[in-house]
Amino acid sequence: MATVLVTGAGGAAGIGAIRSLHDHTVHDVIGVDMNPQAAGRFLADAGAVVPRATDPDWADAIDAVVADHDVDAVVPTVDEELLELDRLRETVPASVPVIAPRSGLAELALDKYRTMDRLERAGHTVPNTWLATNRTDIASNAFPLLVKPRRGRGSRGIARVDSHADLTVHLANTDYDTDALLLQEFIEGTEFTTSVVATRENRLLGVVPKEAIEKQGSTVTGVTRTAPAVSEDCRGIFETLAPHGPLNVQQIVDEQGRPHTIEINPRFSSTSCLTAAAGIDEFDLLVRDALGESVTAPESFEADLYIRRYEDHVFVPAAEFEGESSRRRAELID
Repeated sequence: MATVLVTGAGGAAGIGAIRSLHDHTVHDVIGVDMNPQAAGRFLADAGAVVPRATDPDWADAIDAVVADHDVDAVVPTVDEELLELDRLRETVPASVPVIAPRSGLAELALDKYRTMDRLERAGHTVPNTWLATNRTDIASNAFPLLVKPRRGRGSRGIARVDSHADLTVHLANTDYDTDALLLQEFIEGTEFTTSVVATRENRLLGVVPKEAIEKQGSTVTGVTRTAPAVSEDCRGIFETLAPHGPLNVQQIVDEQGRPHTIEINPRFSSTSCLTAAAGIDEFDLLVRDALGESVTAPESFEADLYIRRYEDHVFVPAAEFEGESSRRRAELID
């Protein structure tokens, strides 16, 4: 049994990881978040408040939680943290692994334009993609296009434009700077979000395609699928990127059955809990692998298993719920 620290305890990925580890493994779980009232803090065995990842004290705060709770492994679930993992690995004891892809992959994957360029050069099918600053190079018949933040998550800031005129209006009204946006060919089809489960030595333990039926930022309704074309392409992406850790591949499968990769998430995703429920428990497998235990790739997963996210409640005594908030308010007043 290990003690696992999960970050982002207020987000879908963090809550999914906490519940999966807490309910389906023997591990103890510590949930941390910058919000003292994040639900995952109270679903875990214990919780703590830490600053946002860009705060200079973030790594030291995580290290303090590691020491206080005798943590064995850290599972980050927040994109902003992924660019700070080298700092975290230098701060926490070397004996405490941070379960995320190799250094450098996060920087690539969190830049959607660089990701598309890297995958296209490696021969993978991706949508035609341009920087918004190069919009005059785009032919009129290339529309419709999706406007996306070059760096972003959870479908934030994404909009469809059907012409150069629509694009001009959108750029004039968006809160994003033009040089922070890219333009991507709109692909009609079915969206998939696939878990690529890789060990720290880059041994592939499984590929689990999931159809994203309904999304509200994260996937609200999804289902595991036997999708050979998706699985094969994701195995190729694994070979190209060599993640040495968990990877999530987002794709649109067109009417001809061809997967087009639209995004890479270099971490456990919000649907990793569905991957685990379907028989490939990527949380448990990669925690035990990181701690030096020999793990075996599961033979298969359960196809056509659905996830449906819904509103839930957690009931917390006032002293526990208000204690940290009251302390922080007092610090601000002081």
